[in-house]
Amino acid sequence: MRKLLAAAAMLFAGVLFSHAAVAQEKSKLDEVLARGKVVVGVSSESPPFGFVNEKGELAGFDIDVAKLIAKGLFGSDDPKHIEFVKQSSAARWENVNSGKVDFGIHVATILPDRVARVAFTRGYIDSSIVVIVKADSKFKTFADLNNDKVTTAILSTPVQADRAKQFFGKAKTTTLDSIGAQFTAVKGGRVDAAQLDEPVALWYASQNKDVRILEERMTAVTNNAIYMKQGDFKWWLALDTYVNEMRSGSMFNDYAASYKKWFGKDALNAKYYANPK
Repeated sequence: MRKLLAAAAMLFAGVLFSHAAVAQEKSKLDEVLARGKVVVGVSSESPPFGFVNEKGELAGFDIDVAKLIAKGLFGSDDPKHIEFVKQSSAARWENVNSGKVDFGIHVATILPDRVARVAFTRGYIDSSIVVIVKADSKFKTFADLNNDKVTTAILSTPVQADRAKQFFGKAKTTTLDSIGAQFTAVKGGRVDAAQLDEPVALWYASQNKDVRILEERMTAVTNNAIYMKQGDFKWWLALDTYVNEMRSGSMFNDYAASYKKWFGKDALNAKYYANPK
């Protein structure tokens, strides 16, 4: 009798393990394909990555990259296969971790502390953090901003607050909710300076001659990446593979066309030997 009970217990445990394994195999990729659309978290206030254009439509480089992924997933560029969720920078991580969006592409730089919160693909574009000021201002270096009469704009993210303390700790800070608001505050004279991702700053400066970028960088050259909830290797692998193909493979031509459109220069293939000499 004891042997029968032990055998039954082992069988029951095996069934539970089998069900758990099946449950773990259920990937976000399977869910997205079954649903027939992918839900993507984006910024609507960060040109040229994500913004609302004059037609009232979402546009930008991040939007194009997300559409390329949707086309890869469903073999079609029909807009029914993608849904965009506009979100603030502060909501980025929570939205993927809660399942509100399937992945995010939101001017997100890979930083060590963020790796503990979400999973990242490889970078889909290089970046760094720079500072913008009014073109006619007296500021030339970060040292010039390190003054208690100066006000800088930061987002509600700890990393921007930390950088402000590191480079110009004596300056006052004003916390804003979007990159667009940071730029507007500098342009309008509400603040003296703001931290921006370099591609964003370059785009703003090219469109607004009354704003310029300081020559110093606040960070080394970094990676902006797609992010998702941790623990789903199959979904991560699919997204990371799409990024790899955009940077150096079968999707490079479409990626390069979008890059040229938004940044005004040719994209470099990650395979260095494939670039013109």
